Formats: sequence, structure tokens, C-alpha cells
Amino acid sequence: MTSEQTDRDIIRVRLRFLDLLKSFFCAEPDAEKMGRWRGTFAALAHQQINPPMDSAVRRLNALLSGRSLEDLYNEYYILFIDPYSEHPLATTLSYYIDGHSYGPSLARLRGFLQQAGLTMDKKFSESEDSLVVMLDALATLVTEEKNDYENARRLQAGLLAGYLEPFIDKFTTALEKNQKTEFYAACGLFLSAYLELEKGLTEGMEATVF
Repeated sequence: MTSEQTDRDIIRVRLRFLDLLKSFFCAEPDAEKMGRWRGTFAALAHQQINPPMDSAVRRLNALLSGRSLEDLYNEYYILFIDPYSEHPLATTLSYYIDGHSYGPSLARLRGFLQQAGLTMDKKFSESEDSLVVMLDALATLVTEEKNDYENARRLQAGLLAGYLEPFIDKFTTALEKNQKTEFYAACGLFLSAYLELEKGLTEGMEATVF
């Protein structure tokens, strides 16, 4: 296998993981998603990546085996839909960094995305600093490695260090505090563990942060 083929394979794997992560948070779970999640984590449970990833995979695999679709939907509803929930969960960077949505962090991220030449997919109704949009931006930058590897990696490093890392730290803490949403707390741990792998790929690169 050539180095070029290996690089393409790695990109495909990374994009699959990012797509999986987006699927947790972009909309409520349904039968198709649950079947996909169960198959994916049953397969991943036989792999060894690193202790944080392996632990998160085992936890999600066990939860998916023992929970019904209704259970997962109820968790999602409590966190992201119910306007009267005692445990609503924000999914935007500015909420955690600035203390309110549509804060300066959103403006800064919009500047970064503009300078990086990234536009938000119209299928997203959330603001640019929402988790799913930031993950989608990262996926786009992964794809861009095929055109300009060095620049794409520097931009990935900037997106991770400047925006995703500060968000994930506070987001996963908020998830873990809610004892009624164990599945999504495990999703948060998996998200955090995977983004550490992404961070490792850009280690030593000078981050581009506009």
C-alpha cells in the first residue's frame, strides 16, 4: 500500500468518526441511528486505541446494549428539547466561554471560518459556534488535506486549540453532572477522547488562529 493510499484511508476513517460524533448531537435518536451506533461500538469494543478511547467505547457499547430507543430519546429530550427541563444543555461555545449565546466567541469563530474559507452548510440551523457546526468545519478541513496538507493541518490545530478544546472541557463537565442522562455523558467522554486523537495529529504544527 502506498503512502498516498494510507493517507486517503486515514482521512476516510477520521471523517467517519466525525460523522458519528455529529450524529449524537445533530438530532434526536431514531431506529436507524441506534442500529448504526450499536454496530459501530460493538465492532470498536474489539479494538484497542488508547485508554480514554477504549473506556468510552466500552461504556457506550454497554449502554447501547442495555438501553431502548425510548430511553435514549428521553435523554435527548431532557437535554436538548424540553423547554421546561431542569437540566437543559447548551451546545454553543459562546454560552460556556462568554456566559451567554451569541457572544464575542461566536464573532471570533465567524472570523476564523471566514479567513479559512469555510462556509456553514445550509442544512444546519444552529449558529456557527454550535458543536455540530464546529465538528463539520473540522471534517471539511480534514478533507482539505488532499489539496493543501500543511495549511489544512494548521487550520485544524487552530480550530481545535482556539474553539473546540475550550468548548469540550466545559461541555463534557456539564454532561457528567446530570445523572439522568448517562448515555449522553458517555457520548461526551467519547467526543473528548476522539478529539484528543485529532489534537495529536496536529502536534508540532503551528496553529493558525485568525
